[in-house]
Amino acid sequence: MAKFEGQLKVRERSKHTIKAYLGDLTLLAAKLGEKSFIQANSADLRAFFFELRGLRDAVSTKRAYSAVRTFYRWLAQEGYLDSSPALDLVSPKAAQKEPLFLSEVEVMDLLARTGVEEPHFVRDQAVLELLYSSGLRVSELAHLDVRDLDFNRRLVLAREGKGAKDRLVPLGRPAIKAIKEWLSQRESVPHKDPQALFLGAKGARLQDREVRRLLKRRLALAGLDLRFHPHSLRHSFASHLLAAGAGLKPISEMLGHKSLAATQRYAHLDLTALRKAYAAHPRAKT
Repeated sequence: MAKFEGQLKVRERSKHTIKAYLGDLTLLAAKLGEKSFIQANSADLRAFFFELRGLRDAVSTKRAYSAVRTFYRWLAQEGYLDSSPALDLVSPKAAQKEPLFLSEVEVMDLLARTGVEEPHFVRDQAVLELLYSSGLRVSELAHLDVRDLDFNRRLVLAREGKGAKDRLVPLGRPAIKAIKEWLSQRESVPHKDPQALFLGAKGARLQDREVRRLLKRRLALAGLDLRFHPHSLRHSFASHLLAAGAGLKPISEMLGHKSLAATQRYAHLDLTALRKAYAAHPRAKT
């Protein structure tokens, strides 16, 4: 599988995807027993997924289908097989999870200047303000350089997003204030990457996992649900804009979605909230 792993890296698959794919293939190898991957047929693969469905949720099962189909397509392309035995596999449809987002009150509680004595409070405040103000993905925030900020026009350049499409996103005044405060402190922090906007452990560029950890700390300090994750702030950004009357198209552009279809779920959430509110109407149940 080492050559296949190398091919995934060439295709610039994420570290998490590569690790997951290799884990799925290791499970398949165990199921095949004495048979090699090349000796497996479509019946062997169907038997594997029949057992897997009873052990996993639909999302991880769907990913395993993708891993196996990708692997066998690669084996065929490399000449190890005449054709892929995974061609007729049909993966289950994963249930669409509703985005987990904070209410406006919860966001205000999270962004309240609680825990100022924390070692990285100024940086953490800037990170959270920026995530909520701009709706950036965590990976986009981690890739930000100081040069990507335009305080005069109140814009931030989101780079290396999905589809590698750069976009400009407006910045709110509280976010700008928090970022400027961090920049003044950043100069005294050891730099391994002088371009990086946010610095993490030992002066290196801030990593995704560090953002998750800092959010957990702030959620605990604010007494909020610890199930919220950094992407929840992106969901909150979109949901609160929609509730305030913003259109789907500009929200979609700010989020960097390839199509309006990905943004439609926020409209669904807004309608759900309206229906719940309408349930209190005297004529709602008559």
